Amino acid sequence: MNKHDAGELRDLQALPLEEKINLTKRRIIDWYDHYRGNVYVSFSGGKDSTVLLDLVRETLCDDSIPAVFANTGLEYAQIQRFVRDTPNAEIVRPSMRFDEVVSTYGYPIISKEVAGAIYYARKIRNSDDANTSTRKREEFLGTRSNSSKQSFRRMVLLGRFPRSGMTGTTGAGGVFSQPLSQFNQKKWLAASQELPFLIGNKCCDVMKKKPMRSYARKNKSYPFVATLAEESRQRKLGWMINGCNAFDAKSPISTPMAFWTNHDVLLYIKQKGLPICEVYGDIVYTDADGNTYDTAFDEAMPLTCTKCQRTGCVYCGFGAHAKNDNRFLQLAELSPRQYEYAMQGGQWADNPYYDATAPKMDGQWKNWNPKKIWVPSKEGLGIRFVIDQFNALYPENKIKY
Repeated sequence: MNKHDAGELRDLQALPLEEKINLTKRRIIDWYDHYRGNVYVSFSGGKDSTVLLDLVRETLCDDSIPAVFANTGLEYAQIQRFVRDTPNAEIVRPSMRFDEVVSTYGYPIISKEVAGAIYYARKIRNSDDANTSTRKREEFLGTRSNSSKQSFRRMVLLGRFPRSGMTGTTGAGGVFSQPLSQFNQKKWLAASQELPFLIGNKCCDVMKKKPMRSYARKNKSYPFVATLAEESRQRKLGWMINGCNAFDAKSPISTPMAFWTNHDVLLYIKQKGLPICEVYGDIVYTDADGNTYDTAFDEAMPLTCTKCQRTGCVYCGFGAHAKNDNRFLQLAELSPRQYEYAMQGGQWADNPYYDATAPKMDGQWKNWNPKKIWVPSKEGLGIRFVIDQFNALYPENKIKY
């Protein structure tokens, strides 16, 4: 059963910032007490985690609480400098480089859910159980009726993703009662079958989550993380299942700001004068015409950053096809060297999943089975080619670069 519902989240999100701060501090104390001080802040150097670090250290009156940063090499250079200048920052590193992750698991494009569905759809096509394989593909195509006893992979192909902590078959709280994911099988089927490169959602797990989990196990410590429920449907559902402090989760995690909005984060920074990374520029108010102001003349005026609105992995393509997304153009402006490395290079290589015995068609499913695929090279990641191929297939969702 879920701990909360969407209505409760809306009520919390509507609270004034001062009340949200008090509630967040209460959750921070509960987490700290529960684990007897064995806690740390998962620190990305971004504005959200900078606010969280400030709140945690202020609430606990302890500036020695570790700020743990996963140095993936995928952040803006300005972010990395900001982290190095943060007191008591500890740095962990992944076991694989990003180009190795892409060559092994695929380029991160479209969205995490879609990329994950494509990754498994392509691998399942060579299942030893041909009948099961065909049945799963029929379900993916919507040509076969859904069953209450579907396996996890069938639901992946159908776009139904079971949530951590949810079991059962049907009914309230069961995995099969969850809403359809953002995976649109009709729209993205062409990407699965036509694009000549691996697509996957494993990069965050390998580059960030795995080294963070290793840190947590080694130090027997439990993280505060600055995720907001409004950022994605997955994060919203995660909050509804576990609340802010997921004591009972397989990997316990505290998200004490989950009910905050991006406006809250910016308002906290502006009101407190909290230093953030220079990559964001200044925080200003905006009006309906796009004019900016240092102070608000209307309480409803939104806040924005004059440079980056969000940071993160600069080579990530998740959501880059959105109408107002300019991340690669922004990368070219703010970090030309990283931009060139991203766009240049690439090469054709043998497809490790190629199966010479696989037929072109398996029922109504067109097997993705190229002999050669596009992968990064020593000269660069080859993302320009990836984007060009995607844009040719989806001209209405062009990624700008």
